[in-house]
Amino acid sequence: MRRRVLIVVFALFLGGLSAMAVVVYARGADRRAVADREGVWVLLAQDRIPRGTTGAQIRSGNLAERVLMPAATVPEGALDAIDGKLIGLRLSADLAPDQMLMRGLFADEDDMSAARAGVPDGKLAVSVEVTMAPGVAEKVTAGDTVTVFVTYPKDYPPSSQKTRVLLPEATVISIATGPPSDVTPSPATSSRLSFSGRSNRQAASYPATLAVDQGQATGLVHAAQTGSIYLGLVGVDATVGPSAAVDYDNIWPKAATR
Repeated sequence: MRRRVLIVVFALFLGGLSAMAVVVYARGADRRAVADREGVWVLLAQDRIPRGTTGAQIRSGNLAERVLMPAATVPEGALDAIDGKLIGLRLSADLAPDQMLMRGLFADEDDMSAARAGVPDGKLAVSVEVTMAPGVAEKVTAGDTVTVFVTYPKDYPPSSQKTRVLLPEATVISIATGPPSDVTPSPATSSRLSFSGRSNRQAASYPATLAVDQGQATGLVHAAQTGSIYLGLVGVDATVGPSAAVDYDNIWPKAATR
């Protein structure tokens, strides 16, 4: 009788070990399966946040939200919270809605001088809303040369508008184009992100800061108030100069009107 009891106890002991081994293996398999898709929390701007906004204002005003993203898609320097070191610092550039907050975007007051902001000597930095197609906008970066077009008057029907070159060349100081298109957001916010959730690839507006002289600045500001501004990225060896205004009467090449 005693021998039979010992056999039963031993069998139960082996069964328990087997069950534990299965659980440990399963948990290890789960960890291996998600290792390459580990999620990390990042902060995204809920709406446009202007340059100069402090970390304290972003945190107290809930201007950014935490979103879970795949770790492999998150660049180094992305923030998951506004910590004590960022409270007194200010944004050095505008943030577009749903743009990721990066540690390098924050600077103290002294670091936001015109020289440190990249404004060339003898130039003014003017910020305006510009229009570009997604896919092109992400390729424009600080230091690039662009051509500035303006379509006017604003809010008129296309048949009553004209388009012309406002500035043949201007230097980009900064431009906010939102998260890169290869970053995959969490499902809860994918429908709201600027690029990954957009159902089409139509032109969209972005805040851009350009380096211009006084005369160009005046024209640029007036164009921003009375027309729609478009940027064209100037390629190597491209030459852009003043040209006549284009409207419905002369938009088509002569060969196409025959």
